[in-house]
Amino acid sequence: MADAALPLEVGSIALGDDGHISRRDPDQPLHFAFTACGVRFDADLADRSAPLRLEANLGKLPYTAESPEGRQLARSVMAATDRLGCGQILLSDQQDMVLKAEMAPPAPRTAVNVIATAAYLVAALKPYLDLLGEAVAIRRPPPSEDQRSIEGQPVVEDEAAQDQAAP
Repeated sequence: MADAALPLEVGSIALGDDGHISRRDPDQPLHFAFTACGVRFDADLADRSAPLRLEANLGKLPYTAESPEGRQLARSVMAATDRLGCGQILLSDQQDMVLKAEMAPPAPRTAVNVIATAAYLVAALKPYLDLLGEAVAIRRPPPSEDQRSIEGQPVVEDEAAQDQAAP
């Protein structure tokens, strides 16, 4: 390691099973994860020249029956991310909202530069994450006592009793 160029780029060294530090192949991918804004992000650098790629599963798109307003807001937020230059929030086949973002860290690719790039991406996406949090939190209010009586459901005051009354 004595002949290694400084500053050390992220992923250029590894700790072996025997506890010794060794050089890593410069084209090996680097993967790490972190949590920010209450979201777990998976980060990847495919090689030393590749952009930093972030991905996060933001949860399920609310069902219309569960929250029509929440679903509409979530869809609007996802559509608005199309205008971002660094990433967007997409809908998977399983109705998961998935954030994908990327940006090339400045050279040299030190740990500080890679983490600063990740922080920049998270900061750029934070307003969208906040709005999605609101969309998921919007729930249809429970039916009033009058509506439940009309629908033939017994009127139960607390949730524990309601669970026992359910068929």
